[in-house]
Amino acid sequence: MSRLQVPFWRRLSVRQAQIAVLIGMILGILFAAVQVLLDAHNQRQNLSAHADTLLAFASRPAARAAYRLDAVGAQELALSLLNDPAVVRARIVDEIDLTLASAARETQPSSSALERLLLGSEAQHFERQLRFENAALDVGKLEIELDPITAAPGFAQRTRNILFSGLLKSTILAVALMLIFQWIITKRVTRLAETFSSPAEIRVRSKSRGDELDLLEDEVVRTTRALAGAVSEAQEANKAKSVFLASMSHEMRTPLNAVIGYAEALEMGIGVDNAAHRNEYLKNIVRAGRQLNRLLGDILDFSKIEAGSIDIELGDVRLAEVIRQDLPQFEEIVAGRHLNLTSEIMTEAEVRGDRARIRQILLNFVSNAAKYNADGGKVAVGCRNMSDGWIRLYVRDDGTGIPKNRTDSIFEPFVRGNNNMPDIPGAGLGLAICKMLTEGMHGRIGCDSAEGEGATFWIDLPLSRAGSGSL
Repeated sequence: MSRLQVPFWRRLSVRQAQIAVLIGMILGILFAAVQVLLDAHNQRQNLSAHADTLLAFASRPAARAAYRLDAVGAQELALSLLNDPAVVRARIVDEIDLTLASAARETQPSSSALERLLLGSEAQHFERQLRFENAALDVGKLEIELDPITAAPGFAQRTRNILFSGLLKSTILAVALMLIFQWIITKRVTRLAETFSSPAEIRVRSKSRGDELDLLEDEVVRTTRALAGAVSEAQEANKAKSVFLASMSHEMRTPLNAVIGYAEALEMGIGVDNAAHRNEYLKNIVRAGRQLNRLLGDILDFSKIEAGSIDIELGDVRLAEVIRQDLPQFEEIVAGRHLNLTSEIMTEAEVRGDRARIRQILLNFVSNAAKYNADGGKVAVGCRNMSDGWIRLYVRDDGTGIPKNRTDSIFEPFVRGNNNMPDIPGAGLGLAICKMLTEGMHGRIGCDSAEGEGATFWIDLPLSRAGSGSL
């Protein structure tokens, strides 16, 4: 039976039963855990009290034995301490810390992992200074080690009883909560749900009964329908704002911190006397400033395009001429990564487009190809005729590539081409701007790529025809 065929009241009852069981189990486990921990804490305190009792009982005869250097008597006393099951080792030393007597238990009783976790797996060490009162002298020290598990008989059984009692209490609490939910919640929520499924019928019943709850149900229907659209829009806007702020905060801080850091270094005189260091600092400042300027430019362009306030001037543009004109700038971009740049001009045809926007798109494609390429890789910039009467402008690289299931989403705002390379600067706006500009020129944009095999970003523009216009 599908979910929609199950009556609402039954689905609600099942969900309430699940919640009641969950709450009951959590509370039962919590109470049981508190009781077990309190019992373990009491056992640890009892262990210290037990050790104090043993030390107080044996300290006087041990002091006499240590004063007289009576090794036989001291050994008998040490062995007698082992009569206590919790004592695993006893030792009497004289005033110069030489062992006078020592006794230890060879075997220890087995214990569970829970006992070792709560009580401790290691024997606890206790000691007391021995003072012979008749001579008012410190004559040595009495040391004992107690097994915390042996000293807490019945702890495991008590723990099991507590857990069983907690389970029983959880069951009783879950049943009680189920009854309470059924009485207080299920009936009212079921009737309110019917309001959403058949509001017209509910309005008729409301008019016939006319009580406050029915009127409230009618008001809920009207208000919910009115607010549904507004809530959805607000959620989308809030999500977009959060993504934008998080991305911008990171991307703007990186170059800004670089500018401030190198400027402060120069202000403090670091590298000022060394021309090479000074020039390197200044280059880094300029590089970071340009990165920040590009980022701000992308933000302004994106805002203008979304607001519909950016102009696109259409005219006849020869793509081959654009490539040749900007080729030196592209070579400067790829030089930092030691990339091999080639041009593949296969047509001299003109297209209808905005020269400045085409150059902006091409520059973005080349910059991305340089960012996501490996040192020593290849980048190709070219244009060619398409069989359907369009001209394609493209940039091809042999870098990291993009998974096929993400080649469409990368043109969305704030989406990065390769999420596995977070150190590469950028806010994820470049390709979104390229898409908006291409669509503004009545063109189409896309990417052909496979992960690990490089990528080809392209735009198709219509062939030039007589006349000019603006958008």
